Amino acid sequence: MQTVLAPRPFNFTHFFVGFYLILFYQFGFLRLRAKATLILTLCVIAAIVIAQLLTRAVEPENFAAGMFYLLNVAVLGHSVNVNAERHVRERYVAVQALAHSNGALQVANAALAQKHDDLELARRDQQIRSDALIALREQQREAAEQASRAKSRFLAAAAHDLRQPMHALNLFLAAADEALEARDIEASSRLIGDARKASVLTARLFNGVLDLSKLESGHVKPVYASVDLSQVIDETVEQLAAFAASRGVALRYGRALRRPAWVRTDADWIPRVLSNLIANGIKYADPSKTGRSTVIVGLVRMPNYVRIDVLDNGIGIAPEHWDAIFQPFVQIGNPERDREKGLGLGLSIVNAVVALLEGHRLELKSIEGRGSRFSVRMPVADQFSLQESAISPVEAPSPQSASSLRGLYVLLVEDDSLVRASMEALFARWGVLFDAVRTVAAFDELLQTIERVPDLIISDYRLPEGSTAHDVVKLLGDHFSRPVPCLVVTGEAGVSMLGTLAERSVLSKPLSADMLIARMLELTGVPARAC
Repeated sequence: MQTVLAPRPFNFTHFFVGFYLILFYQFGFLRLRAKATLILTLCVIAAIVIAQLLTRAVEPENFAAGMFYLLNVAVLGHSVNVNAERHVRERYVAVQALAHSNGALQVANAALAQKHDDLELARRDQQIRSDALIALREQQREAAEQASRAKSRFLAAAAHDLRQPMHALNLFLAAADEALEARDIEASSRLIGDARKASVLTARLFNGVLDLSKLESGHVKPVYASVDLSQVIDETVEQLAAFAASRGVALRYGRALRRPAWVRTDADWIPRVLSNLIANGIKYADPSKTGRSTVIVGLVRMPNYVRIDVLDNGIGIAPEHWDAIFQPFVQIGNPERDREKGLGLGLSIVNAVVALLEGHRLELKSIEGRGSRFSVRMPVADQFSLQESAISPVEAPSPQSASSLRGLYVLLVEDDSLVRASMEALFARWGVLFDAVRTVAAFDELLQTIERVPDLIISDYRLPEGSTAHDVVKLLGDHFSRPVPCLVVTGEAGVSMLGTLAERSVLSKPLSADMLIARMLELTGVPARAC
């Protein structure tokens, strides 16, 4: 076209300016990729060179000059395009990196939000735990205060009830002393008998308080065995029959139900539970039902448990008092605290024993004015324990006579001078030969001098110089080749001689003379003689 428009010689400057513009547009406005642009440029230059070779339209000198500038423009354009592409790539990489950073930041923000939520949840959980701990501490503090108040009330009631018979005992003894000075033997004997009744009541009350204290303190460990509950009921009913008759109460227990009922329980505590429940029904007979007052003892056998029911048609208990009657010294129908109606500890001991024994449960149903039903549920003994450790309660011992002890030789270890003097006085009245010391060291010296093996050792548990009854038993074993029975009489709760002496070789103070006689005869193996 240039050949047609412009005659020879062509103005190569006008000829190449068009190519320059093409290259400028190609490199600048089109913004092609550097490699593709370079290839396209080379193709254009090659086409120009081929056209020149074919047509010879431009003089070689002018063509060379024009090509020089054209090549410079191509180089400059290519360098600009390369820089532009590099800048675009860098921007693209930066944009991608920014997008990636934004994505990572969003993930981090989400993770931070999750951690914040977890932290808030943990804070709330910690707050809930703190509140629960504070509430628990408050409950424990309140429970401790209630226990302290209950213990204070218990001690106050115990002190009050102990003062009464002790006060009567002092007055009876003072009156008996004056009667002896006046040589009124009949009056002094009667007053001493009354004093002994007050003393027995004091001992019963004190022992009841000790039993309840031991049960609540956890010092009592139940010894489970298979026990024939039917025989326990038989013996308990027989023992309380006279008491029921003296109160005008009919005590009934169906003999048709007296086939064996083996249960897993403690053979020592369950008779006391039953005795307290029956005695409670007898004591609270309804006065308006004279001649019709009845206490019925029932036995219900089930596949997995046996239940004792003690029913009475007495005064009954209002529902609002059902919890209170199991508290120590609480007697709903005895506001004047008449000791003839009991000590107010029976149901407390029953409740503590049943709570201690595994698988046992105490139930109460009562209607005011119509009567009450106390029920104790206990597990049936399995066949293995029934074959291995079946125990039938021993029959109640017949009344013992102190004359059976005459001629026995007893060593007494007791540090309290009053207790030691009282024991010596009893031994002298019973015809018991004895030697008495107050310390373990004195007992050791006594063992070196005696010529007769003692029939029995009676010792307090806590002795002077940090010694105990364990030291007494050890000295006996070291000195004598054959076993010598030992009886520990202590005023401390929770004393354990396990591994040293049998459980029946430990008695708690105070104890009655009859109990002391019975246990001395049992340990020495002396048969009781008729009174």
